[in-house]
Amino acid sequence: MEASRISAEQKIKSFEHLGFRADHVVLPPGVGRREFREVLEGYNADPATRAIIVQFPPPRDLAPVVDGMDPAKDIDALLKGRSPYPACATAEGIYRVAEPFATDRPAIAVVGSKGFVGQGVVSMLRANGHDPMTLDHGDRLERVRDADIVISVTGSPGILTPDHIRPHHRVVIDSGFVPQADGSVRGDVQAEAYTVPQNITPVPGGIGPVEMATLMERVVRQEVDPSVVSWKVSPGPYLERARFTADRTTAATTATATTATAPSIAAAGRLRGAATPAAGAPPASAPSAAAPRLPGRQAAPRPQLPPQAGGPAR
Repeated sequence: MEASRISAEQKIKSFEHLGFRADHVVLPPGVGRREFREVLEGYNADPATRAIIVQFPPPRDLAPVVDGMDPAKDIDALLKGRSPYPACATAEGIYRVAEPFATDRPAIAVVGSKGFVGQGVVSMLRANGHDPMTLDHGDRLERVRDADIVISVTGSPGILTPDHIRPHHRVVIDSGFVPQADGSVRGDVQAEAYTVPQNITPVPGGIGPVEMATLMERVVRQEVDPSVVSWKVSPGPYLERARFTADRTTAATTATATTATAPSIAAAGRLRGAATPAAGAPPASAPSAAAPRLPGRQAAPRPQLPPQAGGPAR
């Protein structure tokens, strides 16, 4: 619930940043289908409401009501095949972070593949020619060691440990976001594993802002400029697995022969706020690429990104 609240507040900030008015409707615990349906139908019928988002997952008994949303206003792909968009904003953002690391069709593992976000990630990967390894409840997570790219969308704090994450992983995309009692936030990857892969998205501050950027781009394209240029992600430096192994072996041999005391491999580069090289990651020449009730707009939206925001879409 706390993660959902934070996510909703970040969405409000993002849409208001563009000049829209965003209604944040918080329904009380125990609200019934009738009351929920009345709220949803009211926004469906309001021509000034340009988009609707329901924070996922809704209570089980209210989930069928979401299907009554006007598909034309489904900006976060909650209706799946009936939505104008291929996946929710979180899933599309994850895909857009992963794609620059995957131009040579590497092995990609998606942990939490049966969830709402995970299904969207898998769908987008397959639609763009990838064949991801899909892992979910009951599967052996050790299999992620065989991947080049690891995407985790479980929302289970620390489910991936140093035993799962390998130095050859080009990028680990952590979409977990679980607020803790002490005010901190935990992701799917244990903190002890953060220095292991070549690149990793931080929690918070990684996929949350990417999700917001995706939603804002959708609104701008829908309401202002259909031809707006999509934002891009430049990958951090990485080595392919074969090169990584060979270079590490060569570096180790050289270090032994010269009794060097300093590391011969250093991290460099940055993924523009989406992912950062892990400490000790090797350099490489990798390919790079440069809602809300929007009822009654107060001003023409401006196509620009918001200040850094955190929080996942669920």
